[in-house]
Amino acid sequence: MFDRPVHMEPLFPRENKSLVELAMGVYADAAELAGMVHPITRKEIARLLRHINSYYSNRIEGEHTTPADIEKAVKKEYSTDESKKKLQLLSVAHIEVQKLIDHRFDSGEEVPVCSAEFLCWIHKEFYERVPDSFLSIYHPDRDEHLTMVPGELRKENVKVGDHFPPKWESVPEFLARFEKVYASESVYGHKKLMTAAASHQRLTWIHPFMDGNGRVSRLFTYAYLRKSGIESHGLWTLSRGLARRAEDYKNMLAVADRSRQGDYDGRGNLSEKSLTDFSVFFFEVAADQISFMKKLLSLDGLYNRIVSYVNRREDGAIPDENELRPEAKHILTEVMMRGEIARGEVPRLIGMSERTGNYLVKQLLEEELITSESHRAPLRFHIPAKVVGYYFPELYPAGSI
Repeated sequence: MFDRPVHMEPLFPRENKSLVELAMGVYADAAELAGMVHPITRKEIARLLRHINSYYSNRIEGEHTTPADIEKAVKKEYSTDESKKKLQLLSVAHIEVQKLIDHRFDSGEEVPVCSAEFLCWIHKEFYERVPDSFLSIYHPDRDEHLTMVPGELRKENVKVGDHFPPKWESVPEFLARFEKVYASESVYGHKKLMTAAASHQRLTWIHPFMDGNGRVSRLFTYAYLRKSGIESHGLWTLSRGLARRAEDYKNMLAVADRSRQGDYDGRGNLSEKSLTDFSVFFFEVAADQISFMKKLLSLDGLYNRIVSYVNRREDGAIPDENELRPEAKHILTEVMMRGEIARGEVPRLIGMSERTGNYLVKQLLEEELITSESHRAPLRFHIPAKVVGYYFPELYPAGSI
């Protein structure tokens, strides 16, 4: 079992031309994605993607809930089935912690994302929001359940698959090394993405907590990508890509845990080739998800899907939904493209009377297809769960909504 930080070496993948090109491609596409939608609309899409992140992070852990149940839980509408309610609370915890991370960045705070303090903060905020049953951790060597304290580094030695993480007494020292290397000011440009990949793997290798290390690692990586400017204001989600390749993800993490394989596998204790392979996998997943969101957020495509949704509502083609006037498409597409519109613009947009405009606005607000902070405030784009499959097809797996 490891007891010195040198045992975590190497800390970066081996750079080569194809790896750098992959990283730079992700950077370029992420920058393009950030400018594709109005900032107000961007915030609403980012809100939706927090829910998406939660859904897929749960799937990676083998804990499935439905998007509809997540939406209900956000409104504190919990299932009477205790097992479903527990999963809802897990989802809400993830959403709220990611929202807290976003708030820390949005407030201008200098967030020390690679520090033990920040990692423990994530763990504490998450596990203080879930049922106590998730804090009871079975320890096979002792054949008993231990109670995990939210935000506390583990105080037991553990085994994860074939991997023996560092001795618990050494975890603070490993995390200090982790911060020193990955938060270094010498990490810039394409190296930031390489650091995001390597730090994600090495954090799971350290396994600093008794449980929840996968969730913490993914939330940490979200924060790292945001701080590095790669995360595009929350407009793409790494967890979706990792969940879609969950077995590959778990296998690649495990393979990167192994020791050096011969004299040509770097100079550290661990396999440099395996860390490089994991980094390539990480970049490919990121590139795939950014490309996917670029297609979804293409203005022409999103505009046409909103119009198609209204047309289907007009024709009564969506079960259990009331008819929607065709003029609704002018309001919905306009708030999507401009972020918000004044209520007084509605009659002109739909070419009808103020009374008809008010009636239509009332219906759209009641259905949460638009939102407004008050009866005089501007109208803004909103994405309730019922339209996600129409506005953003394939964002959730088929049949999950």
